[in-house]
Amino acid sequence: IPADIRPGEHGIIVLTAQIEEPWHLYSLNPIKDGPITTEMSLAIGGSLLPDGKPVEPTPDVKFDTNFSTKVEYYAKGVAFGIPVLLKSGMSGPATDSIKLRYQICNASTCKIPDNLNIPVKYQIGAGSARPEFASAVKEAPKQPSSYQNYKPEVIESVSAAPFAPPTAVSDEASQQIEREKKKGALNFIFFSFAAGLLALLTPCVFPMIPITVSFFSKSGENGKPDVKGAVAYCLGIIGTFTLLGLVLTAIFGPLGIGNLAKSPWVNLALGVLFVVLAINLFGVFEIVVPSWLLDKAQEGKKKNGIMGPLMMGFAFTLTSFTCTVAFVGTLLATAAQGGWFFPIIGMLAFSTAFALPFFLLALFPQYLNALPKSGSWMISVKAYMGFLELAAALKFLSNIDGAFNWGLITRPIFLAIWSGIFVVAGLYLIGWLRIAADNSKKFGYARRCIGVLTIAAGIYCLAAMNGATMDRFEGFLPSESYPIREKKTLPPIAWEHNYEVALARAKAENKPLFINFTGVQCTNCRDMEKNILPQPAIRAEIDKCVPLELWTDQVSKESENNAKLMLEKTKVSTLPVYVVAKPDGTPVKIYQYASRDANLFLKFMQDGIRAITK
Repeated sequence: IPADIRPGEHGIIVLTAQIEEPWHLYSLNPIKDGPITTEMSLAIGGSLLPDGKPVEPTPDVKFDTNFSTKVEYYAKGVAFGIPVLLKSGMSGPATDSIKLRYQICNASTCKIPDNLNIPVKYQIGAGSARPEFASAVKEAPKQPSSYQNYKPEVIESVSAAPFAPPTAVSDEASQQIEREKKKGALNFIFFSFAAGLLALLTPCVFPMIPITVSFFSKSGENGKPDVKGAVAYCLGIIGTFTLLGLVLTAIFGPLGIGNLAKSPWVNLALGVLFVVLAINLFGVFEIVVPSWLLDKAQEGKKKNGIMGPLMMGFAFTLTSFTCTVAFVGTLLATAAQGGWFFPIIGMLAFSTAFALPFFLLALFPQYLNALPKSGSWMISVKAYMGFLELAAALKFLSNIDGAFNWGLITRPIFLAIWSGIFVVAGLYLIGWLRIAADNSKKFGYARRCIGVLTIAAGIYCLAAMNGATMDRFEGFLPSESYPIREKKTLPPIAWEHNYEVALARAKAENKPLFINFTGVQCTNCRDMEKNILPQPAIRAEIDKCVPLELWTDQVSKESENNAKLMLEKTKVSTLPVYVVAKPDGTPVKIYQYASRDANLFLKFMQDGIRAITK
């Protein structure tokens, strides 16, 4: 806009975007079934009127494999223009507003779209319109030529996609899957295959053994193996598991699953699911193969020998979900963040391992009869797994409590409930408590020993309520310091919880700012806060700073702003992430969680503080 634009004159508002590598910004042209392109408009009701469509320079064009379409984009930077006309009768200082919506992406992922209202302040000049500003501006503004971006050093980084949506759920299983993915496809295949073999040890597999015996004992003639039927049976298992992976990835996409994971509603659904599965394992109701499905399978087998085994494999997969849903869910949710490739190969490897023993046994059904039959021992194992399912459900329910700031499931209450679950489970194993479905009359030494150990675990949970450490299990517990409505005791580190307040204090005391970006659902955050940050040497370094703790995954505007601040300050998205910053908030050192290495974290703190105070 001219410095003293007059009523009736034309001008252009220039919006300049500075883009850091490897990110890019999309043009103003909408793309069907593609990314969110840049949108900008002049807010209605001000002194300026729109004077044509926004203008832009010629963008770069490429085929984007993530969206399977051509996209128009800008790298490094671009200047857009919004042509405007000043209304007649205006005078003095004025302020208008620009509405802007944009999204930036790199080769593999995208940042959450941003919506901004940008104020435009200007001075209205006196006099009639000048000839040089008598016509509408139709050309794109002059483009910026250079960019100087400050890039703080990242000591530890495990994120390949800095602007991926924050992954609030960061448990050990997810971390393990991510580590295997980073080692390459072959490692990920071996990892998924091993998980499939482990899933065979769950009791949900055994109810299918007699059904499979009955089904394949009639196969073949003259004692010959039914190779075709065995292959079809296993393809039914593999196909059902893998189809699940494809469907979930198609629904949630490579990005949506990250936001889905931290949703309190998804945590509620998972918590309810685990409770239902626990009730099933207690024998209150049974997940069985419908008789109509078995009848259809037998009919299909008689007709062509293929459809029957395929349907049997489908039925087997359905009945096994009670015990495999936790791993399959983690595998799909974590792998789906990387697109289609890892979910497909992961589920293929997992289901192949899961089906392999049954392929061999289906060839020789006479050997199936030698396997252990369903009996009281299996009921005991299933019931014990039900107690573990209840303990897991509490984790999801505590995530909801933390997300909504209710403060109902605090750390002591969580531990008390866990203690009760483990003690009851132990008493069941040693025979002091019974469930209706279990008619066991003898209790072996192995069962009694596991029962005693489980009771001991329950008692230790009570000790943890009074200060005993849970070590690695700290990650599953609620934080002692997350903000809740009622008054609470401050943790050992006197955290500030407001960025502006902490910044003002750092400037006043001339101290470095230490920022802990954390989350209610982040298990590694709890591990660091309980086992690493309190260590004397590290605590001494934190005491040299103004400590600031910002929660990024609660259901509140403040939490949303904290998440945006994390992206702005660190350019990383996984939790936890720590920053040593100057008193004015400029990051100097960034530490993204990769391992619980106290020496590495201490070096990060010392280097950051030294760089500021030297």
